[in-house]
Amino acid sequence: MNEKAEGKVNSFIESVNSLFAEIESWIAATSLKGIRQEIEISEEASGRYSVDKLTLENNERKKIAEFIPIATFIIGGNGRVDLIGTIDKVIIVNLEIDGSAMTTTITAGGYTETRTTSFYIGIEKPGWYWIEDGKRGKANFFTKELFIELLREVSDYELN
Repeated sequence: MNEKAEGKVNSFIESVNSLFAEIESWIAATSLKGIRQEIEISEEASGRYSVDKLTLENNERKKIAEFIPIATFIIGGNGRVDLIGTIDKVIIVNLEIDGSAMTTTITAGGYTETRTTSFYIGIEKPGWYWIEDGKRGKANFFTKELFIELLREVSDYELN
């Protein structure tokens, strides 16, 4: 793995660990338990690397949902984690304020036009976001309240 790819992978692993630590703090006083397990990801840009996934179980050890890291190298972001529940799945992406845009330059007949297009709207600070509407690219910062809402959506589970 080259140095640049290694740096990006290490940043992704750190941000995943921070995300999971935050989720674990949110569920600490609930009936859910977070269990980390190492998985391996293979990407063309980096090769193989290890990162944890986070499984949420209830008191009866029934799996409620899993947060599974998918990739470091994604278009418009710094990594992706899927929240997979018993009935649905949502995608959470790590975004930066200026990092989720594409700039194109067109030159024809002596005329040059440069245009920058953001992939997502609503990015106010770096961190993890749920993209509410893929067509509009509406990004919602991943908070405890959003976590509770998404857990209900993907697993029909009420956090108590």
